[in-house]
Amino acid sequence: MNARFASPTRAAALTRILAQVACFPELRFDARTVRAPRAAPNFNSTESAPENSHGEDSAGESIGGLATAIEQATLRHWLTAESIARVLCNRPWLEVQPEIRAALLVSITQILFMPREPDHAVVDDAVSWTRGRLQSGAGGFVNALLRRIVGLRGDCIPASEKFAWWEHADALPLPDGSVMKLNEPVLSSDPIARLSAQTSHPTALITRWSVARGMETARKFAVHGLLQMPIVVHDASGNTLASDHPVRKCATPHSVEGFFVWNDTTESLASILAQFPALLVQDPASARAVDGTRDLSPRRILDACAGRGTKAVQCALRHPNAEVWATDPDPQRMASLRARAEGIANLKVVELAEIGTLPRHFDMMILDVPCSNTGVLARRLEARYRFTERNLDELLRLQRGIGDHHRGLCASGGMILWSTCSMDRAENQDQSKWLAKQAGGKVVREDEWLPHGMPGDSQTMMTDASYHGRILLP
Repeated sequence: MNARFASPTRAAALTRILAQVACFPELRFDARTVRAPRAAPNFNSTESAPENSHGEDSAGESIGGLATAIEQATLRHWLTAESIARVLCNRPWLEVQPEIRAALLVSITQILFMPREPDHAVVDDAVSWTRGRLQSGAGGFVNALLRRIVGLRGDCIPASEKFAWWEHADALPLPDGSVMKLNEPVLSSDPIARLSAQTSHPTALITRWSVARGMETARKFAVHGLLQMPIVVHDASGNTLASDHPVRKCATPHSVEGFFVWNDTTESLASILAQFPALLVQDPASARAVDGTRDLSPRRILDACAGRGTKAVQCALRHPNAEVWATDPDPQRMASLRARAEGIANLKVVELAEIGTLPRHFDMMILDVPCSNTGVLARRLEARYRFTERNLDELLRLQRGIGDHHRGLCASGGMILWSTCSMDRAENQDQSKWLAKQAGGKVVREDEWLPHGMPGDSQTMMTDASYHGRILLP
């Protein structure tokens, strides 16, 4: 070992992941709070981030683009790296010191999913970092296991060969559509446990998908989670962008009409958003709920779970003649919501207490309720690891509480729009049906949009998933 200290970039990634090891699967930060690099293209599993790009963590600490890419890749492939480490480790995983677990997770991710990172640099940095925190024997343990991982990596099978990787305990699907063959069958012989390890989704989630929709669909959902999703923009008012619009110079048309995949820097995106208030960063799946109301002419609209305001802004722009009210119970989200609403004349941000003084006042109400986020797991890396049947049951009770509390605010003959970014029927169709029964109304329209895009596809083909149901009140 020649290196005495780990490189600053890998040390930053290792330190960030160490903070998550003790609390996993309840990660302490939202992966999306790391600012996108200045060069805002796509850090995928076969490409290293440029060393001169910069992000900033939630504490304001500057970190390199490579450190950010390593951190994000580790989050995306956490269960894959862990499952392989568990097999090769000579002791129970949870008895391994957190520093060693962090070093193994971060390094296995680089060795298997970031091939442009030199093996010797990855191993040396992990060993040096571990030795700086623990006794020298720990560094030797990390070194030995990572050398085995390097030897485990085999050849890649191109996507064109259509290899059935899900049937093999020595194969890993990659985001570019190819498959990495391993030199040992270290993955489980059980199909669900194997798919969980191959795609880094909990077995509980794979099981639920397979029971509800079949194993083939469950596999498609899981593989979608390997994708690096694009930044997508559109005109929320529904207008077509002119051929000379600045967005067209910096973006590629999405397969969904009216949407564009952003190709330029985040700074230039921020500049264009400031110039054109009708532009929103929003996935086509997320936009469907409000876009689906374009046949209506509501006078007063309530977005009761507005979050940071994307749908509220979209609704105000889509219905410029309506008075749109928006609120959220979380103070931080309310602050963001108020900032988003500035300059939009028909959008009013109000406290929950103010809404309560206006019973049966709104002829359209959006309930974009908290959900399991199973439709956006390629973006919300932390959400997949939180999934359990118990957590889902708690969410379902919360959703019903929100629906029951707010339904009385809708006017006679009004409409409730139940919306989630989930793919689970219990959160979607079943809840719409339940709320309609509670309110004495009926479900008159439903829209389920499943995720689009598979490894190797163009980013112009990729979307999240979503659901919305329209409930007509008597």
